[in-house]
Amino acid sequence: MNRYPTWLNFLVLGILLCGIVLALPNVYGTVPAVQVASIDGSDFGDAKVEEVVDLLQRQDIAPEEAYVEDGRVVVRFHSVEEQLAAGDFLRERFDQQASTALTLAPKLPAWVRALGLNPMSLGLDLRGGVYFLLEVDMETAIDSRLALYQQSIGTILREERVRHRVDLDGRTITVRLTSTEDRDRARNLIRQADNELLIADAPDGRSLTIRMSEQQIAARQNFAIEQNITTLRNRVNQLGVSEPLVQRQGADRIVVQLPGVQDPNRLDDILTATATLEFRLVDTTGDSPGSRRYPGRSGEPAQILQRDIVASGDQIVDAESGFSEGQPAVFINLDAAGGESMLRTTRANLNKPMSTVFIETRRETITRNGEEQYRTIKTEEIINTATI
Repeated sequence: MNRYPTWLNFLVLGILLCGIVLALPNVYGTVPAVQVASIDGSDFGDAKVEEVVDLLQRQDIAPEEAYVEDGRVVVRFHSVEEQLAAGDFLRERFDQQASTALTLAPKLPAWVRALGLNPMSLGLDLRGGVYFLLEVDMETAIDSRLALYQQSIGTILREERVRHRVDLDGRTITVRLTSTEDRDRARNLIRQADNELLIADAPDGRSLTIRMSEQQIAARQNFAIEQNITTLRNRVNQLGVSEPLVQRQGADRIVVQLPGVQDPNRLDDILTATATLEFRLVDTTGDSPGSRRYPGRSGEPAQILQRDIVASGDQIVDAESGFSEGQPAVFINLDAAGGESMLRTTRANLNKPMSTVFIETRRETITRNGEEQYRTIKTEEIINTATI
């Protein structure tokens, strides 16, 4: 005989029903799927779903279902063969417009998805997927930084009319000068630009040897790791993988775990792409030597930009997101040489436009005559133009 009050019986029944509903998505399992995401991070809508389905049907590929999830198009299939054929076709069709990845999608009916319910996320051990261990090329990060120092020192001395020659050998920059007076003057100019560099007199008495300090090298290496982690997380989020893991391992490695993903070659192409930024003045007159046109991204117009680089991504030592005047913004800190170049350029070009150019180099796997081949794609596009 039930001795509990009626309200308590209904409470237990309600909790039981809620538990059944919340656990229901786990009953349906997963099916092969293809996910299409915009490369620039914008959200796709129902129009994109209709376009994808129409394209597949013209290829005699019949999707089980297609819908939008978190701004990405998810297309489910009855078999792995259909999934592979659709993945190859969509990847070739959209090429640089969208990222296409093979994955496993929950086989949920529309009414369950409408409730916002999802199955319990399974990790790499239970669900399978892709594991990457990436090594950051620290030597290249330091070498590129030294090359920028070489360029910046040459620019500073040339503007101050100091006769010189700047050579880079390994991790040592040698500044060859014509007299001890020029040597002392050059030392002061370089220290004003960056007082953390290690500057010493060369044996000939007229030249200088310059090296990065241990603190500068360590800071550059840590920034390279953090910058790569941020980039990888953004790319993984674009793929829409549930519960991805992106974290640092040791001094120069990054671990990436993507449960449920089935296309390691395609992911390798996406995750190992390299990117940087360049700040260039807009050529408003159209007669500057070496100027050329760059396309815009996400509504930014195409612009003719000057050849000279004001500052580059290699000169960014720190970056963080925030707000400026109530609007989302990105704040960057430049090193001494980059900051000096930016200051000098902006002072001389008030009320003139300057653009930020995003440059990405990525490797893409394609199949020709039944063989996998690789091609390198370089994308240069303006992501922002502002008036100084």
